[in-house]
Amino acid sequence: MILVHVSTTWPQVLDGQLTPGQATLGEWFNISDSSLAEYGDAVLGIFENTVVSAFDVTGEPNRDSEGRVTFPGTPSAKWSHLIGTPNPGKSWGVRGMARPIQYLDTAVVTGGTVEVEDDGIAHRAVVEGFTLVVDKEGSAVLSVPAGRKVTVLTKAA
Repeated sequence: MILVHVSTTWPQVLDGQLTPGQATLGEWFNISDSSLAEYGDAVLGIFENTVVSAFDVTGEPNRDSEGRVTFPGTPSAKWSHLIGTPNPGKSWGVRGMARPIQYLDTAVVTGGTVEVEDDGIAHRAVVEGFTLVVDKEGSAVLSVPAGRKVTVLTKAA
């Protein structure tokens, strides 16, 4: 799965100037052929660290003469439940996250387990579809699969 940061194009969708497909699927730089082969089954648009669009890639991506990639795609039934949920990848808007592309193992959003990652800003773990991100200040965000329950236990101060 490829995550694209639609920070400049999504406001144009909100204003009716672009469609979600135009904002999400088109003209992304620096995506290697190997990344397309490994992650290019779906594209999620991320705006303000929230999933705003989800597309299945329906054919061979087009690479123009300048290296920009445009994906052929249709709105995704498989991934549409992610729309409105927090970014399943690393948060954009933090220092060092200028690149508008991320690659994500689909196990993160399909209920698999992914080892704890430390990106220098936060620790992130995925267990059976539950995603926990704890930043360096100790604040946490938990993303929970639909229909699942969470019990929070706090330790005495």
